[in-house]
Amino acid sequence: MKSMMKIMLVTAIIMAFIGCENEDEILNPIPAAPQGVYTITGDNAVYLYWNGPYETDLQEYIILRSFEEFDNYVEIARVTAESNPDLDLLIYEYIDTEVQNSTTYFYAVMTVDNSGQESGLSAESVFDTPRPQGEVTLYPVSVDGSIAGFNLVTETVVNYTSDAADIYLVYDNVDDIYFITAGNIDIDIQDMGFSYDFDQINYAPDSGWSQFIDMELILGHTYVVWTDTDNYAKLRPIQIFNSGAVRFEWAYQTDSGNRELKVVPPEGQ
Repeated sequence: MKSMMKIMLVTAIIMAFIGCENEDEILNPIPAAPQGVYTITGDNAVYLYWNGPYETDLQEYIILRSFEEFDNYVEIARVTAESNPDLDLLIYEYIDTEVQNSTTYFYAVMTVDNSGQESGLSAESVFDTPRPQGEVTLYPVSVDGSIAGFNLVTETVVNYTSDAADIYLVYDNVDDIYFITAGNIDIDIQDMGFSYDFDQINYAPDSGWSQFIDMELILGHTYVVWTDTDNYAKLRPIQIFNSGAVRFEWAYQTDSGNRELKVVPPEGQ
């Protein structure tokens, strides 16, 4: 009889302990993982963004990076969580500058609450391949052909007649129209239309390339170039000077065959 009572007592204690654990899990649940994780491609940099969970007891976020999509993620940084008593939508940013152009990196983010509990990894498959970018001023062939061309690999202004010219600038003074022109027939160009900023065009298209080697140049439009080495680039004219010169923003993906010019944010971002 005493043995039975001892067994019942031990069982009651175990059940009470389990009940406390379950109660703790209810009162202090593991935090949710960040959502809406995406990146923006930079020059030797990756800009990482995510939405913080709608929770009030968050301490920080752990940023992880890998060279593989599913394995070998390593912590590279921590970002302090902002106070959020009203459960507002908070968007966080981390800039990873410990990267190299033409190398692809995968990212994930974890949440840590004030009790030190960690969430799982963010669900999105997020990767990025940094690439060089900059600005360049070109003159029309009719003004000075020696500074009308641009080589994307060396990031230098070249003569429009040079084999190194990936694109060059032409001006039709009769119709008052500028043209962006391919350096040879194996280079393709496509006008992606008006873009409110340079990062709006995120991937080079896989179809729709012009059958002509030149396209009318319009301020605010972004032009994507597919080079004869199977590399992709984008250019956006931002200013036309009284001298006839045109100032461009440009970005060049050094990773051959990679159409990524900026990673696409999730819908709604």
